[in-house]
Amino acid sequence: MSKIDWPENLIEEIAYRRSILFLGSGVSATAKNDDGNSPETWGDFLQNIKSLITNPKQEDMEYIDRMIDQENYLLALQAIYDLCDTGAYSKYLKDNFARGGFKPSLVHKAIKDIDSKIVITTNFDKIYDNLCNQPQYVIYDYQKTKSIISNIKSPENVIIKAHGSIDDTDEIIFTAKQYFEKQQLFPDFYSLLKSLFQTYTVLFLGYSLSDPDINLVLQTIRNTSNAASPHYIVVKKGISRHLMKHWEETYNIRCLEYGPDHEKFGENIEELKNLVLGLRDERQIP
Repeated sequence: MSKIDWPENLIEEIAYRRSILFLGSGVSATAKNDDGNSPETWGDFLQNIKSLITNPKQEDMEYIDRMIDQENYLLALQAIYDLCDTGAYSKYLKDNFARGGFKPSLVHKAIKDIDSKIVITTNFDKIYDNLCNQPQYVIYDYQKTKSIISNIKSPENVIIKAHGSIDDTDEIIFTAKQYFEKQQLFPDFYSLLKSLFQTYTVLFLGYSLSDPDINLVLQTIRNTSNAASPHYIVVKKGISRHLMKHWEETYNIRCLEYGPDHEKFGENIEELKNLVLGLRDERQIP
């Protein structure tokens, strides 16, 4: 097992609640329903949703397949979205992200136990939301900037749905076009997001370096901190060192590798939880 050597400064930042946990689709993928199924990954989702395209043309399908093979998921999804019936598209999202009966995993529970003041997620499913359905948590999406700011100053923990919720498929952000439209409509939210990256240490969980979700967000917040105060991302072992160097130099994000398989992700998050709670107990941090 490739065990993450968690940086002491990161453990301390999380323990003192000076950090933000930023959750991606890899966290949702640890959940299962009673049939043993998990939410679709980006690759599976795109392959399956292609079936919704009406009157597909060979040149369109070849373009989409090429984009998927190259992991240009945003371009592939935009093409699929443009060629789909909007009603069928919305139903597919609901069926897969709202009606799947997925239950929180041990990873979700460990993240909750870490008790971060702010959790941001690009996931629009409600797996983590449902786990935190308690009075000490408030949940807002990108349309509620004033409420987010108000509750950051309150005792409650804040969950920010950066790409919206499956409850309203018309308002979720899933394509590059939707993302840039929302930037125009809700500039205050993206200004807040940038400010949070300037004042907190961010730990990304459940992303790969090719995930569209994180790449969209990073276009907004790039170069928001200095090298002495990096952000971190947990990634599966095997990433090119040149790509990791690019992320560190461009986004000031350092990679923490686990492996060799995805199952080790949960073990490392559990260890992080124990290290954080142990430090809080040792220093009597409330």
